Amino acid sequence: MFDPKIHLTSDDLKRMVENKCERELCFLLLCDVIGAGSYSNLSIKKADRIAQKYNVSLNFVRAMFYGTLTYLYSIDQIFKRITRKDIEELDIVSSVAIRQALWQELFSDSDIPDYAVVSTAVDIVKKYNPKACGLVNALLRQITSADRSVKDIDQYNPNVKTSLKPELFGILKKSYGQEKAVSIGKALLTPSLTTLRFDPAKISAEDLISELSDEGIEACPGHFMPCALTIKGSPSGIENTKAYKTGLISVQNEAAQLASVIASPVKGDKILDVCSAPGGKSCHMAEIASDDCSILALDLNPSRLELVRQNAERLDLKSIETETADSTDLSKFVDGVYDIVLCDLPCSGLGLIGRKPDIRLNMTYEKILEISKIQKKILDEASKKVKKGGVLIYCTCTLNSDENEGRMKDFLADHPEYKASSLEGMLPSKVKLDKNREISLAQGYVTLFPDTDNVDGFFISRMERVL
Repeated sequence: MFDPKIHLTSDDLKRMVENKCERELCFLLLCDVIGAGSYSNLSIKKADRIAQKYNVSLNFVRAMFYGTLTYLYSIDQIFKRITRKDIEELDIVSSVAIRQALWQELFSDSDIPDYAVVSTAVDIVKKYNPKACGLVNALLRQITSADRSVKDIDQYNPNVKTSLKPELFGILKKSYGQEKAVSIGKALLTPSLTTLRFDPAKISAEDLISELSDEGIEACPGHFMPCALTIKGSPSGIENTKAYKTGLISVQNEAAQLASVIASPVKGDKILDVCSAPGGKSCHMAEIASDDCSILALDLNPSRLELVRQNAERLDLKSIETETADSTDLSKFVDGVYDIVLCDLPCSGLGLIGRKPDIRLNMTYEKILEISKIQKKILDEASKKVKKGGVLIYCTCTLNSDENEGRMKDFLADHPEYKASSLEGMLPSKVKLDKNREISLAQGYVTLFPDTDNVDGFFISRMERVL
């Protein structure tokens, strides 16, 4: 049970950042996510904003925070095997302090002695739940003194090797087979690199790399998208760069960029983006069409829709209008008038686990079933808006064949007015091709993988309205 007293306030952040209380700060950030259910990316952003004011680096905090969340399932299973206890039965202070300490002991590259790791964890517990100090000290000493082989995740089953609970690993295994599932899972243990999208009509890759370097940010060309740069190191501070403020760059993974390329907007197109926030794809489509098109960006959440407006304004894009709407009911919008309808729909998000590790904690099979119902409703509604000869783009940021090609195939079976539109020849030349991918491209879809494509897990399909 989460203790509301263990809550990360702005005053806490200021004090800990200013005094460089890195482990305590990480502890409270983890409590915020594990105990209170906050999103990991939003929690770390709060700390980043304050750290920038004090010119303090949070690289160590970030590594510990994301590392602990990433390896949480593995840590819990190793803890259980050694202590014969379920860590979930402990209070939130004890469980989070132990997990953070075990990440340092088992998975970090630091050479901090075990006794120092234990001592620091006990000091944190002493501050927030002093009665638990003795228990935490005893449990951590039991684990740190255990044989190293018992703490080697490669000696465990695939769930522990990939730090994925059985139901999530099972989805990958069902979708792609055991060997590929393990490969994907291991790739998702590595934090995703931050990728930028730039408009080549405004600046060249070489000039942009030089400009970012002048502000202390090291960038290099992306893996396959010609308008992508990959950032080396922490992504904090990107939004403070001149390039970002003047609309030269946006933060967007290459996999997500590919969706707009496959949509292939041209000048004069009328486009509907039904779940648009924060606006990356709407803005990218506007750039591809030289801002000479008409894009209506919808979202259910007004505050997230404001992000679309802000991004369009920052990028100086005039072709995007926004409107708050529930995309499960689009009856107020005219049918059959859009050249492109883009549906980047709510999904289980398994392809984003590398950058949003809280998905490992919170996503369940039951939630996926509910999400699947929403996907069907939105896709059915959105499909009515495409004109004859127009295209429907369905994409997700998950790696679940039921939500991806399964959803596409079910849709086509229910909608004879649509057919799959081949993606052959539409992918950048640097995208890796194999027999399976060539087959899927001919069938109108592509799945990108973190292990072989070095991007977020992502699915994109293209369907043409023929009746």
